[in-house]
Amino acid sequence: MTTCFGYKVVSHSGGLLGMVSRVRLIPDLKLGVVVLTNQEAGGAMEAIANHIIDHYMKTPATDWIGGFRSLTEQRLAQAKEVEKAQGGARNADSKPSLPLAKYAGRYNDAWYGDATIALEEGKLVLRFSRTPGLVGDLEHWQYDTFVARWRDRSLNADAFVTFALKPDGGIEQMKMVPVSPLTDFSFDFQDLLFTPVPSNAPGKQ
Repeated sequence: MTTCFGYKVVSHSGGLLGMVSRVRLIPDLKLGVVVLTNQEAGGAMEAIANHIIDHYMKTPATDWIGGFRSLTEQRLAQAKEVEKAQGGARNADSKPSLPLAKYAGRYNDAWYGDATIALEEGKLVLRFSRTPGLVGDLEHWQYDTFVARWRDRSLNADAFVTFALKPDGGIEQMKMVPVSPLTDFSFDFQDLLFTPVPSNAPGKQ
């Protein structure tokens, strides 16, 4: 809940892959605005909602389209700088600590559930059990960090996958973070903490 020119504004957004929406309610004006879109650019729905609200509030005209376009261009430029810095700091000559087959197996996060890593045709493939669309090829980045390149390229959500090892050389945990700061927050990769599932655990193939 926020205020705008003295009016209380209740707002919420929502989205799925390929669509985003915005709801805004202004009780004192008995006004409700709902914008549904079949694209993922948040600036479009915000500009439409703001133009409508400006009209009812009789506020000065604002170039919302131009404003959100500038904001989008700024964020894209910042994301490119972040990814450029990541590449510059990478040790491309480093190697994984373990043979690739040692990273394969079933992993579990207490909140999400299972994910599996399989060695297929000499490459590691990551699959999320409850999200069939999250199938990614793991490309070595540096040391024990890989990049999950999702096969569905429309996701725009590639992620770093980093393994931590135990003193005996076994894998202790697997963590993830988005590669780009523009990755939609709903993926929440950074909140996942996967640990290996023992080979004799129930459901282990």
